Amino acid sequence: MARYAMVAAMLTLVATTVDAQNTCAATGVMAGEAFAVSNCAVAIFPDQKSVTFWFNDSPITPREQEAFEASAYADSAKDGKDRTMLLVMFCPGGGQAEASAAAIKSMDLELTHAKSAAAGAQWMVQAQRDFKVDKISGDVSPGGKLAGHIIGSRSSDGRKYAWDLAFDVTLPAKAAASGMTCRK
Repeated sequence: MARYAMVAAMLTLVATTVDAQNTCAATGVMAGEAFAVSNCAVAIFPDQKSVTFWFNDSPITPREQEAFEASAYADSAKDGKDRTMLLVMFCPGGGQAEASAAAIKSMDLELTHAKSAAAGAQWMVQAQRDFKVDKISGDVSPGGKLAGHIIGSRSSDGRKYAWDLAFDVTLPAKAAASGMTCRK
């Protein structure tokens, strides 16, 4: 009987650990080059109630995640190779702690594609014109939970860009050194 209790306790611990994992996906097109990434890290700038997401094509190491959480910066190359990645910075609650789709007015979006350096771009994109927040919920504070789905598109120099971002994450307990300034 004690053995069954121990196994049940271990399974509960594993299930709790799995539930605590961040889940993210970003798909789309960068200058005609398709992409799909499923690794992410997130940083929070609590003074402004802003977050920065790093969607990446390869697993993010614990060291990279720790550095990103502290700086909200990720290098677009690793070991001399370009990465397919997106850095997305926005104010989920428009400067308030509670996330709200209507409060998100703009996002800073940086894209890089491993297959094409020319596909990279960086913009400040505007809600309704460039993207739509399909859904978002959560608490924009250290250790809070944040989940959402954002889709968008834009053209630049005749090249098509589109992104579909989905995330369900726990925000870091520590503050990043930088982030987006949110209007309250």
